[in-house]
Amino acid sequence: MDTRTVVGDQIQDRRFAGGDTLDEPVWDTLMRDVRAVGRRVKEVLRPKVDASIDAESGQIVREWDLWGPLIFCLFLSLALSISAPAQQSSLVFSGVFAFVWIAEALVTLNIKLLGGSISFFHAICILGYALFPLVPGAIFSIIVKNMLIRFPIDTVLIGWSLFASMRTLKGAGVREGRVVLAMYPVWLFYGWLGWLCVIT
Repeated sequence: MDTRTVVGDQIQDRRFAGGDTLDEPVWDTLMRDVRAVGRRVKEVLRPKVDASIDAESGQIVREWDLWGPLIFCLFLSLALSISAPAQQSSLVFSGVFAFVWIAEALVTLNIKLLGGSISFFHAICILGYALFPLVPGAIFSIIVKNMLIRFPIDTVLIGWSLFASMRTLKGAGVREGRVVLAMYPVWLFYGWLGWLCVIT
């Protein structure tokens, strides 16, 4: 179904993406959300080389959500709390969970202050989906306790998260001379979480 919107003196056609879901079975709603999360994971983890963030892009930024970031944050926090000493497990869970959301907000704020045109929740969404490679790293740390084995694997997973987030945030609108300033906190964010996977 197509709808029309009036912008200035021009009429623009756009595709209607929503619909009446009041009579839709709960299972259909859940499966639609699961498929949407799967598509966004695929977009972030296999970003196109020419990925750019703008209103016309077909990337994750046009149809963002926070379901994936919430799920990956919960899994990461849970896995790290399980591999932590028993007396510290609840502290690790709450600490990692709070750190992820606060750090994502600060990284996004940094990008905005450096002139980025990406919206706040779009950036949170991308950073949250790019956590996905670290989840297997945290689960791996439960199974394998040897740090020498964990370190190279977690290093690759950190690099994967960094590549996915930076490739998708490439077109965030930050001026060329400030890209390093915008991306440095992103490196710290994933580097710190990856290091936790190694030492926990």
